[in-house]
Amino acid sequence: MKFLVILLGLVLTATWLRDADRFDDSWFGRYQRAMRNLVGKIDGGSRYPVAVSLGAVYGALIALVLILGSLAEGAFYGLATMFLHLFVLLFAMDRTQPGRLVRDFLRSWNAGDRQGCIDYLETELRLENPPSAQDGAAIVAQFKRLLAYRSFERMFMMYTLYIVAGPAGVIFGYVSYQLRAELCDEADRTHEAYLERIIAVIEWVPLRLLAITFSLVGDFNSCVARLRRHLWEFKAQSDNAQLLADWARCALSEPAACEAKEADCDDAAMRLEIEALSGLLERSQIVWLVVVAVVTLLGF
Repeated sequence: MKFLVILLGLVLTATWLRDADRFDDSWFGRYQRAMRNLVGKIDGGSRYPVAVSLGAVYGALIALVLILGSLAEGAFYGLATMFLHLFVLLFAMDRTQPGRLVRDFLRSWNAGDRQGCIDYLETELRLENPPSAQDGAAIVAQFKRLLAYRSFERMFMMYTLYIVAGPAGVIFGYVSYQLRAELCDEADRTHEAYLERIIAVIEWVPLRLLAITFSLVGDFNSCVARLRRHLWEFKAQSDNAQLLADWARCALSEPAACEAKEADCDDAAMRLEIEALSGLLERSQIVWLVVVAVVTLLGF
């Protein structure tokens, strides 16, 4: 059933929901603040207030999904369970498909509106330190970096978590990423260190699997050579987005970042680089779908 759910999710996001912002995530901010305030009032001076509040934010949603899954078990010949799994997967996946992100960015880029490109990076991809509007190569590099990582966290990570732990795993990943985004906007960073460790742990294997996938659908030797430098490395504070961007760059046989900065910014060449990255992500998605099909058929 897992393969069918993922396949239906891909079909729906690629056709009917291709140009739709499917779900509004603004509710999560209200939810997590309410849960943390509630825990703060009733924990009675716990020795581990951060762990308790994080546990409450995760636990309430995971418990809800488990309860709904139990109620749906066997109903309507299993269709209720399948639709619940599909809804959870679609809910956690990106509201905006990578292809649309590319089209929206290139609309401003092709029009020569580089400030518009920066505004798009800040609003849609949450860029914190925007480059100069005069530095076209830096703008494109930031877009490619954020596009690759957003596709990873909202697609490839969700596939992995669903295969490993079902809807509960998907909700765990969704809460982790949403909570990190919410905490970045708050002055209180007491939860941030704990959350970074959680995300570093759950991303470690899928990130490297995606890098291997890049090598299979791109420049194998270049990507593998780069992957070996960080294959066994584990750091809670490592920049996984930059790691992924570097692996994608090697898979596409693009020049190193330092060389790109020194080169003249050719608008057409930059556009082709973005389209090449989009193609790399699409091919990698197909490979993962095939692997999921094989894993499902073998019953692992």
